[in-house]
Amino acid sequence: METFDNCSRKSSKNYIPMKATLSFLGIILISTLTNSLSAQAEKHVIHLNAMMQVSAEYKASYKLVLNKNEEETFDGAIYDYMDKKIASGNYVKVGKNFLEDGHFVFYHPNGQLESEGEYVKGVKVGNWKRYDNLGKRKQDRYYPAESADLVRESMHLEKDDDNK
Repeated sequence: METFDNCSRKSSKNYIPMKATLSFLGIILISTLTNSLSAQAEKHVIHLNAMMQVSAEYKASYKLVLNKNEEETFDGAIYDYMDKKIASGNYVKVGKNFLEDGHFVFYHPNGQLESEGEYVKGVKVGNWKRYDNLGKRKQDRYYPAESADLVRESMHLEKDDDNK
């Protein structure tokens, strides 16, 4: 008496051996895990204290979540301990640090827009639009680009080579 497995092997023209099937499934699994791990490697979570300085997770008031875009640029968002977004913008990796670089938006605790403007390697530059907690425009604030290197120096950040 032939078993079902033996019958199907003899009668099926499209028979795929069990070892080949398992090998194929193994390759798919490894490929999926590799893609998942590389996607995780492109995400960084940095814990921040109340002064927005890097801290241990148990001391953190905020967390910065960064997702890689291109070579060394990242989309980032800062969340409070209740997972409410308080800021979002672009970051660039300089050495081991992630610095604000590009358009940024900050939010009031009620979710209303608080301010928006540009950063260049960790320093606010140009005209920043500001709003009260009801969304009404406040007086803009201007940060001169010429003083950005002085600010970076006082904060112990690298100078912007483009502005030398």
